Parts: sequence; structure tokens; C-alpha cells
Amino acid sequence: MPRRRTLTQRIRDTLGFSVVAILVLFLILRVAGVRSTFSSFFLSVVITIALNVGLSYWNESSARRRAQQDRSYDDRGRRDADIRWREDDRR
Repeated sequence: MPRRRTLTQRIRDTLGFSVVAILVLFLILRVAGVRSTFSSFFLSVVITIALNVGLSYWNESSARRRAQQDRSYDDRGRRDADIRWREDDRR
């Protein structure tokens, strides 16, 4: 299982994407005639990073929960079955 990433790693991973995506959006809006300020750009980047980091934590948590649940069932759907007592399926 992959190691958990820290908060700073998650922010670093999403920072480049967030800045570029919001900058492109603001440039398109500027061409369309919508005025924007630096503070609105900064706020948009902060909100995007917060959402991406939160979703990253949530996805990792649900993946770990799912993996833990999958490990607790055997191939026939029995919970916590000991593989040494499984019937031979090669018949």
C-alpha cells in the first residue's frame, strides 16, 4: 500500500495545477470582458487548493477503508475465513 502523503506534499501537488487552471480561467474571462482583481484570483486559488486537498484526503481514506473491507472477506464472500480450512475448488 502506498505511503500516506503529508499536508505539504498534497498542497505542493495541487499548487501548480490550481494556479495554472485559475490563471487560464481568469485570462479567458478577461478576454470576454469580465474584470477581475488579484484578490479574487488569490481567493480562487486558495479555494481550489482546499477542495483538492480535502478530496485527496477523502479519496485516500475511502480507498483504505475499501481495501480493509476486501481483506476481511475470502473468495466466497465469507467474512474472516481462514484459508487453511477452505475447500479445494479444483474439483
